[in-house]
Amino acid sequence: MADDVVVTRTVDAPPERVWELVGDPARIGDISPECHRVDWVGGATGPEAGARFKGYNRKGLLRWSTDGTVVEYDPQRAISWDVSLLGQPVARWGFRLVPEGGRTRIEQYWQDRRSPIANVVGRARAWDVPEANRRGMEQTLDTVRRSVEKGGVEKG
Repeated sequence: MADDVVVTRTVDAPPERVWELVGDPARIGDISPECHRVDWVGGATGPEAGARFKGYNRKGLLRWSTDGTVVEYDPQRAISWDVSLLGQPVARWGFRLVPEGGRTRIEQYWQDRRSPIANVVGRARAWDVPEANRRGMEQTLDTVRRSVEKGGVEKG
């Protein structure tokens, strides 16, 4: 399946420093404009393939939670997770890191996994379109870049 949205930034830091922020869904609340917290569930204590979590999200006054499952975990290279809402697939989110000398190219991607009907309903809302996700992903990667290059998390 092709990625619906991919956002890329080059960070002036090695992959291991970038991984500290993007390699664990529990850290996403530090860098995302939408997801503000992740709690591990079902006995999971950290990221690995099959680990499950609950994500808590907000956009303006709207609040909702999602269920996530890590589907790919390759430390310092790639992580992705599937998200569902009320038992229905929503999306796959992920990060890929590519070393470039002492720098890192970081890609964040989103794949729409909604059913055709849920997709039409979701896209009918102005705030639930791939372009809105792109804007959030750009904010996320800009926060990662600023944080890694300055040595601390600075949510944007």
